[in-house]
Amino acid sequence: MKTIRGRVFGRCFVAVLFFLSASSFAGFRDDHFVAWVSLGGGADDQEVSRKIDEFANSDRMNSVCRINWTGNDSILYLNARIPGVTNELIRKVFFMRDAPSFLKLSRALRSFRDPKANVHDGLDGVIFYDGEKTFRMMSFTAGARGVKTYPIALKTSSSAENIEDAFCKLLPPITRAP
Repeated sequence: MKTIRGRVFGRCFVAVLFFLSASSFAGFRDDHFVAWVSLGGGADDQEVSRKIDEFANSDRMNSVCRINWTGNDSILYLNARIPGVTNELIRKVFFMRDAPSFLKLSRALRSFRDPKANVHDGLDGVIFYDGEKTFRMMSFTAGARGVKTYPIALKTSSSAENIEDAFCKLLPPITRAP
């Protein structure tokens, strides 16, 4: 009787270990690929973009956002033009909430490739700041049908902590397949 229980226990133990190890690593990503877009170009936009750039390249990103940003392959495309993502498309998605534009932006983000940076599966989303009109940050996640908006106004006088907090709250989840 002990032998049968021992075999059953052993098989169950091995099965549990296999399941835990497979679920721990299979299908897991912790790198974020995000675009930052700012249409204005004024002093406020430049200051907020500078603060975001410093934050994304600092060690604080991991602790403030509670993610693993540094030490892996996370990428922030800061004010870079992504093919298919025009200023007009950004306006239609973020201001007009135009349904066909959501799909078009999602396709542009998913089809983005950057072989030099090892980006083969597109971007997870875009974070948008338009200090000239709205003084708020918004984000769009690839495959989503909505826009997230950070509720407080951001201005040049805003502390770096407020801007960093907004960025963390708006950081799109990872949408690329493992």
